[in-house]
Amino acid sequence: MIGKVLRFVGRAIRELFWLGVAAAIIAAGFFGFQYLGENREVVEAEPAERPITLVETAAFAPITGPLPIRGEGFVEPFRTVAVSAPTGGRIVTLHPAITDRGRFSEGDVLVEIEASAERAQIEQSRASIAATEARLDLIETQLTRAENLRERNAVSQATVDDLLGQRDEVRANLQGQRAQLVSAEIALENKIVRAPFDGAVQTKDAEIGNVVAGGAPIAQIYTNDRMEVSIAIRESDAALIPGLFERGTAPATVAIDFAGVEKTWTAELKRIDPALDPRTRTLTVTIALLDRQEANVVLASGAPPALINAYARVVVEGIQPENTYGIPSTALRNGGGEIWLYRDGQLVFHPAERVHVDGETSYVRITDLEFGDRLIVTPLAAPQPGEALRDIADEDVETSSLILR
Repeated sequence: MIGKVLRFVGRAIRELFWLGVAAAIIAAGFFGFQYLGENREVVEAEPAERPITLVETAAFAPITGPLPIRGEGFVEPFRTVAVSAPTGGRIVTLHPAITDRGRFSEGDVLVEIEASAERAQIEQSRASIAATEARLDLIETQLTRAENLRERNAVSQATVDDLLGQRDEVRANLQGQRAQLVSAEIALENKIVRAPFDGAVQTKDAEIGNVVAGGAPIAQIYTNDRMEVSIAIRESDAALIPGLFERGTAPATVAIDFAGVEKTWTAELKRIDPALDPRTRTLTVTIALLDRQEANVVLASGAPPALINAYARVVVEGIQPENTYGIPSTALRNGGGEIWLYRDGQLVFHPAERVHVDGETSYVRITDLEFGDRLIVTPLAAPQPGEALRDIADEDVETSSLILR
């Protein structure tokens, strides 16, 4: 009995001990937290300093000339004609220009077809006319004599009437013979092909001695003194060419490369097709080459002409709008209606109106620029108006100054 009591008392004492230890730990933690709270160091919040973004800028330079409306095409003659004879036969003569691909003048005989039958017909018609005219003269003389004798009642009126009838018949025959002569001369002329204009020969399709049919091509000729280039332009670009639809002649330049050497011609816009291309929705305009601009010739062959089918680059002079600047197309923001300005170290959103696009350059109309404004050409991740910026050009200047020091 006494042993049980002692064991109970021992357990109670151990539990009370551990309860006391736990209470002491809790009390120490509580009083320690209070002490630390009363003696903590207060840290005040400070705004974090954001790094200033470096940007690349460009100065604004207003355009000082007309907008360039560019196009590409191939050189072609103003007029190309296939030489052919109206009637067939054997070729007996060819102009030297056809054989040598040379030049000719308007009215030169380019091709002559064998025409002995037509010449014989002409000679026969002329002989018949001469005989009929002689007979007509005889009848006129006889009629004059008969009328004089009739006044003296030496011949009858029937004799005079007979001579009058003969005269009228011979006159009619003479008219018919003259018509036959004209027909024979036309037939002979159809055997001769004359140059319709000053030009040169492009190709030869027949040779002396060949028998050709009427209308068959014998040679291809062209106007070598007037060459043209047809280019396709967009509607937006066509709207920038002064007087395009009022038969105006806008100035232009045409550049042609030959063996790595570029030759340039002054030119002007001559014609515009009256319809849009159904597929590309562009207008086709024709540029006529004028005088070649003086340039040093570095080819042993000399300065080449504007060769047919040569690739040409054309620049037509458009309008010269006010307050318009040429900037990189990538510097246009917000769908092309806005630019970013570097103004007094800050980012400014500024409206802009795109007028014309020329490759990687866009011409935009910008107003209300301030002195010192520069165009930001670099992209920004999250641009905000008023954001602090630094121009990379200023950084370069500071770096150079430090190096000099």
